[in-house]
Amino acid sequence: MVCVKWLLNQLASRGFVVSMGAQLPLNRNKRRSKAMIPDTVSPWLAELVREELLPDETILWAETPKPRFFTAGSTATFAFAVVWTAFSLFWVASALGFQVPKFDRGVDFFALFGVPFVLIGFAMLSTPIWAYRNAFKTVYLLTDQRAITFVGGFRMTIRSFHPRELRTVYRKQFADGSGDVIFNAKRWTDSEGTSHSEEIGFLGIPDVKSVEQLLKEMVESHRRQAERKMLERRGGRDG
Repeated sequence: MVCVKWLLNQLASRGFVVSMGAQLPLNRNKRRSKAMIPDTVSPWLAELVREELLPDETILWAETPKPRFFTAGSTATFAFAVVWTAFSLFWVASALGFQVPKFDRGVDFFALFGVPFVLIGFAMLSTPIWAYRNAFKTVYLLTDQRAITFVGGFRMTIRSFHPRELRTVYRKQFADGSGDVIFNAKRWTDSEGTSHSEEIGFLGIPDVKSVEQLLKEMVESHRRQAERKMLERRGGRDG
């Protein structure tokens, strides 16, 4: 009986379901994607990735970002939070006359106005911690049809970028070969008229040069296919 269970487990791990002595292959797309999804991805996120893939879609590359406290986004927020929190604490301290408050004389409500700003500062100072935690809820995929980012946080944000949207691809590389592959950007203007931008791509990944090359090859392959179809349509009309 033990041998039979071992055999069933081995067959299941290779993409087969054993039923009444017959070996039936699992869904081709599910078997292929499961083999490519990193082991570091949690089961619920791995299942979400498999559900996102199309039946005829093949994963070329998949990876989770390297957990880091200080990313481009968290570093900027942390630096701003240091100034914000320091000013808020100074404001509260000055409102209290730079003295320890004596509650037997009542509460100085004027000083309390600065407390929410101090709490906001502490929340922003914790941004690097959340950046580190969110790395475990994030996975990047490159398929033969598109680039997909699953970015975790308070809620999961899934973005897909097809070859026509991947016109500008470049990388930012560190000495150890890790870095970012940037292939899109989000730009907006706030209520005060200040322009902001956010780089979108595979951030904090190892062997960034190889991933950039693989992405460019996928885009080039689709470009050639589009040109071939266009020539075939022209040939059909000429004929």
